[in-house]
Amino acid sequence: MRKAGWIVVTFAAMYLIATIVGFATYLLISPRVMWISVFTLMPIASAALIYGYLRKMQFSRDSSLRETAHLVSCWISCSFAFDAVTYILIVPAASHAPPNWTFFQDQSPWIWFSYAVLLVSAVVGRWMYLRNLHA
Repeated sequence: MRKAGWIVVTFAAMYLIATIVGFATYLLISPRVMWISVFTLMPIASAALIYGYLRKMQFSRDSSLRETAHLVSCWISCSFAFDAVTYILIVPAASHAPPNWTFFQDQSPWIWFSYAVLLVSAVVGRWMYLRNLHA
């Protein structure tokens, strides 16, 4: 249960950072700046969170690859689910509009690219962990 708790905590931190930065830049500046800021900040934040997770849980060099893959697959699954519920159902309902069933198509390719960035962040986070494992 300890591992699942940390997966949830790190996901929540990553998703909260992305949501705050995304909404703030979207509302205050523009959608283009939102995507630029998300793709600038999120790889750094998510790599740091993945590194922190691996460090906190003290995985061996061999098991860190499996755990990193597990963590990032959980994050991508949860991100997809939260994005779907939020932007297809909740946001339209809050603005008294019908569900936005085309959200993922409308946001393509950027939304898919953001999930791919999580994969790259996992590689970087694990690399930092392995680099500091015996330092």
